[in-house]
Amino acid sequence: MKLAPRTSNSTYSFKTALCLGVGLGVVMAAAPVAAAQTADAAEASAQEEQGQDAQRRLNAVVVEATRREGVTVQDVPVSVTAFDAALLDDTGVARLNDLEQIAPSIQVSQTESAASGTSISIRGIGTGANNPGFEPAVGVVIDGVYRTRTGIALSELPELAGIEVLRGPQGTLFGRNTSAGVVSINTAKPQWDPEASLTAGVGNYGMYSAEASVTGPISDTMAARVDVKRRVRDGYIDDVNSDREFNNLDRFLMRGQLLFEQDDASLRLIADYGKTDEDCCIGVNLIQGPTAAAVNGAAALAGLQGFADASPDDYKVALSPNRPISDDVEEWGVSAEYRNRFGTMNFTSITAYRDWQAIRDQDIDFSGIDRAYRDGTEITDKVFTQEFRLQDTYGPLDWLVGAFYMNEELGYSDTIRVGTQANLYTDFISAGATGGQLFGSLPGVPPLLGYVNPATGAPTLPTAPGAVPFFLPQFFDGAGQNNDDFEVKTNAAALFTHNEIALTDKLTATIGARVNYEEKDIEYDLNSTVPSCDFFLNNPAGGAVVQNLIASGAGSLVLLSCNPAVNTEYNGTDSDSFDETTVTGTAKLAYAFTPDFMSYVSYSRGFKAGGYNLDRSGFDSVLFGGDGAQPSDLQFDSETVDSYELGWKASFDQIAATLNGAIFFQEVADFQENVFTGTNFRVLNSDVESYGLELDGSIQPVDGLTLQAGYAYTKAERKTQLRTPRGDGTFDILAESGVQLSNTPEHVLTASGTYLYDISPDLRGLFHLNARYNSETATSDSTRGIADNDAYALFGARVGIQAADGGWEFSVFGENITDEYYNLASFNVPEQTGTVAVYPGLPAMYGAEFKVNF
Repeated sequence: MKLAPRTSNSTYSFKTALCLGVGLGVVMAAAPVAAAQTADAAEASAQEEQGQDAQRRLNAVVVEATRREGVTVQDVPVSVTAFDAALLDDTGVARLNDLEQIAPSIQVSQTESAASGTSISIRGIGTGANNPGFEPAVGVVIDGVYRTRTGIALSELPELAGIEVLRGPQGTLFGRNTSAGVVSINTAKPQWDPEASLTAGVGNYGMYSAEASVTGPISDTMAARVDVKRRVRDGYIDDVNSDREFNNLDRFLMRGQLLFEQDDASLRLIADYGKTDEDCCIGVNLIQGPTAAAVNGAAALAGLQGFADASPDDYKVALSPNRPISDDVEEWGVSAEYRNRFGTMNFTSITAYRDWQAIRDQDIDFSGIDRAYRDGTEITDKVFTQEFRLQDTYGPLDWLVGAFYMNEELGYSDTIRVGTQANLYTDFISAGATGGQLFGSLPGVPPLLGYVNPATGAPTLPTAPGAVPFFLPQFFDGAGQNNDDFEVKTNAAALFTHNEIALTDKLTATIGARVNYEEKDIEYDLNSTVPSCDFFLNNPAGGAVVQNLIASGAGSLVLLSCNPAVNTEYNGTDSDSFDETTVTGTAKLAYAFTPDFMSYVSYSRGFKAGGYNLDRSGFDSVLFGGDGAQPSDLQFDSETVDSYELGWKASFDQIAATLNGAIFFQEVADFQENVFTGTNFRVLNSDVESYGLELDGSIQPVDGLTLQAGYAYTKAERKTQLRTPRGDGTFDILAESGVQLSNTPEHVLTASGTYLYDISPDLRGLFHLNARYNSETATSDSTRGIADNDAYALFGARVGIQAADGGWEFSVFGENITDEYYNLASFNVPEQTGTVAVYPGLPAMYGAEFKVNF
């Protein structure tokens, strides 16, 4: 059987040689069967599936996330948007980042690492941290398996059956509780009719891609699917100090499946392996602060530029050529989904194990000076999950009970180190601010700390006989963390239930509850070598030097010479643990006024576990009046969300249209954020309020033409200030209350149109256009008003032709086709006062693709 004309162009495969061998056998079996089909039968099948696609595009997608069979978007009192494989294919959704283009309530921000610095937010609520100790507020579930960190779910996606975006707290249907929402990804299953495809693509920035997919039966009760995918693209950010290009793509995915079905029982086995090898992710300079003279001066001495002489939309950066930039990931996983029917009850078991490793090299001064870098920072995540669900119907009651268990071993080895110009840069800053230097790297500049008698070490006048200048012990190349090792073990267990009660033929009540138990244990071994820190801590005069510098207004020089990220005060080993038990749930009432109009009201409580800030700078320093390093300094509280919603689902069969909407109000207690305080990175909590309106509509005005649109108005504000104590009873205000959260546009509008039309009896045409409009947005609290995004719109398109029998397809495509510049995020560059950098979004990307179906 030939594939239908509208299918996804993604593919999967297996890691093991056994399943690759099985896949080759399926290919051999598939080809002759497919070739034997008649053109008439294939054309009839294509026309049938075209009609099905049109129906699915009108919000008739079956929603698997509700755990009820056969229900569509229009049937459920849930704020959900579902996308079928055809729309995802037309839009070019290959990664979760791409969902922004068609889902208005989703916002994706990415910072210094695609693997660990990406956050997804829904309704303004996301994960406010670039720290592996934080769990995601928006959960990502792929074929029923929860991914423990957002970055873990950002690799290439396999061939998709559909994606569902559930907005608001979830936990009575999914294995893992989430506080803001869930992105549920359903991949294509093995098929009982033999099918195969090959796809090749090329594009600008040296892009090329290749995919191969095969599926079919092995026996009367077993089917298999094997897919392989590779995508490569050059970087779009150039380094003016070398010939390097950054923010490239180099990704490989293999995925394989076996599906056993007999009577009421089924077993779906999935194994996958993925790898990325990329030079990512780079922040480009927006504003040069008062320290720019020191950056440029130190870089010039090495024959380099401190900053690129360019604006951000030139996509140029100046970095240290001797420091690699990389963001490499290797992952694999296996899962088994078992379903059976016992009497009238449906039983489901999902067992999974995933192993994920990311290694990152980074120039963390974001400039051409060799000040500081990361050298092989590593994150590992090994996760076992088990979920059980039992569901049945008893009279007016449709009930579901479930249990979930997760064991996670998270490892983090940080490697912040000092470069060859650390002494020089600090002395440039010191000389410019005070007229003196700290390390003695500048000829002819007097010592800031004065002169000493070499025999006694006592301070003396510069004119005293034998007096010598006093300098701090110098940095050496590679000083700093060697290494900071953290390990966090999490055991999480939950019991949940979700029950729908038909009170009348039109009124339905939903009651769901969940009991969550979380246990976290941390062990750490911190090892840093910094001579100047040792002087401050161990020399009798060190404390006096620190206090004198602070009192004179030069306290920033202490941070330059002993940054909290490498402060040897925190060296040592320790451990800690905590546990918590919470109860969450939901209550809803839904009323079907007519067969085509339903409205509902709901309340839900969500929960996101507390944890540990995996960063030595989170400790209290005695140098700044603190009480020293304690494990409790790193612990942060759990986050809870109370969500209220009024929604409706409306269908208009006469004009083939739907219009769904929701009005929501959410209160977030102890919203978790990792914030730079000016001295270190601390986890702070604040209360947040989010409310707004969401609309989602579709219409098919003529045969072959489908239009969809979505709108989200989101007001997400802090109810309390985000502040940190100074130690003298006063506070530093880091973010004011009553302002919109960063990376949360108030207004978002998405729209897409797809037109499928007959060119001739043997050819069909495709025209697809999608757009997303974002209103003005602050890209971080610390740069508010400086690095904000103005309102902008992004457009994507795909135009193609295909054989009417689905045998082949050729298309050209584009993303951001108007080449609109925008920022993903922004930040104040550490140790460079007043300097701001931004992470730019993708420029225009375009290409062509050819696919053959067998």
